[in-house]
Amino acid sequence: MTYSTKIKGSFISAIIASLCWITGDILIAGFTVNPKDYPLFTEVYVGKVDPNISILMLQGSTERLMCGALIAAMTASLFLPGIWLAYQYIKDKNPWYVYVTYFLLILSVMLMPLGHSVFFFAGEIYKTIYHTDAIAHPYLLKTASGFMKVFYIAWAPAIIVLFLGWILFSLLVFFKKTVLPRWAGFISPVFISLYQQLPLQLLPPTSNLKSWIGASVFNISYLVFFLILLILFRNKLNSSTK
Repeated sequence: MTYSTKIKGSFISAIIASLCWITGDILIAGFTVNPKDYPLFTEVYVGKVDPNISILMLQGSTERLMCGALIAAMTASLFLPGIWLAYQYIKDKNPWYVYVTYFLLILSVMLMPLGHSVFFFAGEIYKTIYHTDAIAHPYLLKTASGFMKVFYIAWAPAIIVLFLGWILFSLLVFFKKTVLPRWAGFISPVFISLYQQLPLQLLPPTSNLKSWIGASVFNISYLVFFLILLILFRNKLNSSTK
């Protein structure tokens, strides 16, 4: 396999992964929810449950939540060629900070599946509480509390490592440690995620589009990032053949 083929294959893999994760995010967390519709969690059990997670997935069927969890978790490894692709843009790959950046980005992909999948279990336990008699709630609330501990332990490190890895990559771009132009440091997934916040705020609160984008904001950023890298790669390829 030639180097050029590896590059093209990595682009395809990363774009497919991004699309799968966007789909998974929307299926598992892309719901428009009005807290006032669920007083059981926002009033009766306030302080005992997470007010956001407890109501987020109540509208989702088990099949939808399961599909959302699995389609993302089972395609996470497709992001690894994309991480390798970003690594190829670094000029000198020997300094320790390059190894740290590469390690964090790979680790972020390894942590992503569990951090995403736990949404399914959280959603299912809160649906169970919502649809059962109050006499069973004390035990279910205790079970839900345990689920949420796993949720935070799995999800928080995945997000933190992911952000750290891409911030370091942006710094490498800013300090001309890559072949990318300096402005490309502003199109890493972290920055693209920030750029989406203003349009999100402009959308109506009850908009399904707002819920879908809000649920998949970081993986939309991945998709845009890899598409921009693809454009830069093609432009460089075309200029070198002239």
